[in-house]
Amino acid sequence: MIRELTKLPINRIRAEVRSVDGYHLKSYDCPVKLNQNESPFDVPDDLKDRILERVRQRPWSRYPEPMPMDLVAALAHRSGWDPRGTMVCNGSNTLVQLVLSVSTSQGTKVVIPSPSFSLYGLYAGIFGGEVVNVPLTQDFRFDTNLIRETVTKEDANCVILCSPNNPTGCAISNGELEELLDTTDALVLVDEAYGEFNDWSARDLLANHRNLIILKTFSKALGTAGIRIGYLLAHPELTQQILKAKIPFDINVFSHVAAMCILEQEGLIKKRIAYISRERDRVFNALQSIEGVTPYPSHANLILFEVEDPHWIFETLVEQGVLIRNVTGYPMLSRALRVSIGQREENDQFLEALSQSLKEPAAARRS
Repeated sequence: MIRELTKLPINRIRAEVRSVDGYHLKSYDCPVKLNQNESPFDVPDDLKDRILERVRQRPWSRYPEPMPMDLVAALAHRSGWDPRGTMVCNGSNTLVQLVLSVSTSQGTKVVIPSPSFSLYGLYAGIFGGEVVNVPLTQDFRFDTNLIRETVTKEDANCVILCSPNNPTGCAISNGELEELLDTTDALVLVDEAYGEFNDWSARDLLANHRNLIILKTFSKALGTAGIRIGYLLAHPELTQQILKAKIPFDINVFSHVAAMCILEQEGLIKKRIAYISRERDRVFNALQSIEGVTPYPSHANLILFEVEDPHWIFETLVEQGVLIRNVTGYPMLSRALRVSIGQREENDQFLEALSQSLKEPAAARRS
């Protein structure tokens, strides 16, 4: 006897998942790629050779370590933190998922400043959380008083701060962050994916705040987005709980070896960070001098700027072979575009293409 089906298979998927859109990024073929906040510098060839030789020497038929403890130790040493409070994962986005998976359930309040990285709200919603967005100020800075008030009013379980923030580049000060940490027992997750480009870090607050969790990544300042390594710093008791949700063996042999080799290049890392920071400031100053462009100060390797016709400007730049990010779909950013900082030649091509686009008469833009 065949039982009559009363539900479509798709309805077996939780409503929280079906109700949200996934993360999408349209692909463009442009020689100047300044849309994903990546490092413009590749890993040097001699270092690639060293990595490949070390990988060749490893047995490929065996599982990697459940948690690569030598990498954990190296990152703890680099961060000046307790190895027991340090964990490594397959990208910092996965760490966001893990933190929310162990702290968020149906109806849990998650406070997120807005606009910010869209994956925070997406993941929180998938786990059944109720996202409470706190708008940035009109000049795209964190409204720390409003964040504190909202966390208290909503009895939030978690706060997610991207600092420096994507896509605006603003950063919360340690003083403001400490006030928040001292006035709530909610988990405060600070995503420092762009932290190396900033002058301060929440790391200085870890020892005295058991509710602080910091995320870091190899994808931006360390210039290895392709190996997908992120790491977390928190009080050991929190880290041990988050570890329970981590998939074992998620760091493959290649990523493990590559990360260890990258960490041996601290001098090169600092040199490249300094270069990108100088270029960011140069591009910001150049944008300030272009009529019709309003750039906003940044502590990251990106700059948010406003123009009158952002969609037209974006498409015109693509036609000139320059790809930046159209962020007009974010709250408050209907006139905004975001550019990642590249090497000087790429940045100059962007500035020239933008200047040429803005010379087009408004009537021609609308035609």
